[in-house]
Order: sequence, then structure tokens, then C-alpha cells
Amino acid sequence: MKAADTLYCIADDHSFRILRGKRGRIVPINAAVADDFPDVSKALTDPGRNRSVGVSFTHETGKAIEIERPRLARHIVAALEAEWRQGGVGRVILAAAPKMLGELRKAMPKDLAEDITQEFDKDLSDVPDQDLAAHLER
Repeated sequence: MKAADTLYCIADDHSFRILRGKRGRIVPINAAVADDFPDVSKALTDPGRNRSVGVSFTHETGKAIEIERPRLARHIVAALEAEWRQGGVGRVILAAAPKMLGELRKAMPKDLAEDITQEFDKDLSDVPDQDLAAHLER
């Protein structure tokens, strides 16, 4: 019997990546930034340090981000759920900046939430795909 894959969701206030695989073989399957969604503000911040998906953003705590973070979280959860519903997934691991992790939890459907085996309340968006396993596998 083939072992089930793990879904990894790496998110911050402005972008996300979803990866799939097993220890030592994690491949990216989806990535997006806030600008990809028409209902999420295009003017959240000035360019900054995050270069994980080819777009640069800073981290912000102003009022606009408090409004836009839940909107982006709903898109992240929708993308994660779409991949999860394809099957073959045995567990889900989330890693997100603390406030985004809270929004992801709020947006998560119960059946998907039951497959989340680990959560990391830290921003790993700057960590290259090939280095994520060292941060996520215990």
C-alpha cells in the first residue's frame, strides 16, 4: 500500500505556498500572492523582505492588513481544501505567521481541520522549498 502524502501550507500576510509529498520529496503545487485575488487589497504594503514566491512584501500590523488578512486566509484555505479533496493525503501541516495562523484556523472547514497534524506559528515564507523539511518535520 502506498503511503499517503503530506500537504504543507506555508503562509504569511501576503502570500502562500502549498506543497505536497513525503519526507525528502516535497514539491510545490500552488502559490499565490494577495494581488492574485480581486477581493484582497492590492496596496497592503511597500516592497520588503519576503521573496518566497517572486514578489516582495513587508510584514505589517496596520488597520488595512487586519481587514485583508481574513480575506486572503479564505483563499488560502480554499486552495488547500481543493488539493486535500483530491485524496491521497494523510496529514496536513500548517506554518504561518501567528495572526495569519489564527485566521486560517477560523476559515478552516471542520473535516479538513481534523487532518491537520501539526501547526507552526512562525513565518517560514522566506525558507526555500528544499529547506522546509528541516523546519517542519520533527
